[in-house]
Amino acid sequence: MPDLKSGAPAEVWGKFFSEHHPAPRLVSEWALKLHNEKQYPQVIACLQSALLHGQAQPWIYEVLALNMEIEKYPKEEIERVVLSLSDFGDADFGSMMFSGAYLTRFGRKAAALTMYEQASRILPERPEPYTLGLKLARDAGTPEDVAWAASGILMNYWKSDFEKQHKLAEAALQDQISKVRKSGDQALADQLQQILSNAKSSDLSIRLEWNGAADLDMQIEEPTGSVCGFENRETSAGGLFLHDGIGPDASNSYELYQCPRGPSGPYRVRIRNAGGKLVGNRATLTVTLRSGLPDQSRFVRTLVIEGEEVGLVVDLPKGRRTQMRIISSLIPNPRTGLAHPGVPASPLVQGRDPRQAKALQEFRESRQGMGRNRRAGAVGYAPMIQVIPEGTTLTAHPVVSPDRRYIRLGIQPVFNDITDVFTFTYLNSGNR
Repeated sequence: MPDLKSGAPAEVWGKFFSEHHPAPRLVSEWALKLHNEKQYPQVIACLQSALLHGQAQPWIYEVLALNMEIEKYPKEEIERVVLSLSDFGDADFGSMMFSGAYLTRFGRKAAALTMYEQASRILPERPEPYTLGLKLARDAGTPEDVAWAASGILMNYWKSDFEKQHKLAEAALQDQISKVRKSGDQALADQLQQILSNAKSSDLSIRLEWNGAADLDMQIEEPTGSVCGFENRETSAGGLFLHDGIGPDASNSYELYQCPRGPSGPYRVRIRNAGGKLVGNRATLTVTLRSGLPDQSRFVRTLVIEGEEVGLVVDLPKGRRTQMRIISSLIPNPRTGLAHPGVPASPLVQGRDPRQAKALQEFRESRQGMGRNRRAGAVGYAPMIQVIPEGTTLTAHPVVSPDRRYIRLGIQPVFNDITDVFTFTYLNSGNR
């Protein structure tokens, strides 16, 4: 942070941003610190200078408008700042979540809720926007906002405490439904009830139960070829492996597979005994199709497990998934320090030498208009070479039991097929 006593706020921050390019995290920390100290002119100068020097973030506009409102700026200027937020196009999932968190700390709950809703539209199956947005929706949102957050949790939150979170979400939405009915708006209450019923529904649920000290393992091969089990708990087809059980404790002797939204087709269930005595050599498999929907069906099978493996095929005729689910952690964006969802880092980028790093840094600066290398509108490209495997690969993951008596091997085949190769012509792609 610059020396704030060395001149007028606009001059100090303008000179600082012309000579430095601080990380987005630092800009937000400075703005929050100055705001809490009630140095509103410094906050305004800081954020305006950040925008002028190519460091725009979605939260900046709302916070800037807030401080301008406190300083009693003309309403036209404040409205122009707020409208600029709608024109902000360089926002990804990470920056939206980041902005929502800081707007919450500034007390701008409605604006933070809007950020989380926008983030959920970018990656609708990430649970974070809904969990963070539920409390804001109850405090500063409409019944529709509560329905958005609660239904998002019911459909997309599947961490270890999902049962607790689902109960909280359902209770929040039920509370809104009761309030709306008491107000006399029966149409809206019925609409919210339908949203709740749809969020609680599930295309496929498979539960395996047994008695004894056995350690049964269940794997489900989905119609897309992905395999869901204790080694691969989430799949791109929407499958979730929610519990890996082991005997002899009866409360832990079960395995649970859930697919809230899955593709239509056959689901091949494979079950084997990894070790231990199974009472009667039998286990119970309960399959529920289209749970919570008008055509719900359920059947129970008693399986005799005496050999190495027992198989069963379950057909899902009306799967509701139309596109694959993104399964990936957020990868930091080297330009913003934030994150891009679902984009793995290239080996070339991870291991680039200093000359490559310098060249990429110069290119980023030229695009953002920083320092002396200002070449607005410059066109560039950075080819990346990556090996794409083709054929069949097999991965084995050993897991040793806590008592060191058994070793379980998780076998996961992967089938890769390059169906087509396209040739693209790049603008200004000639060598210079």
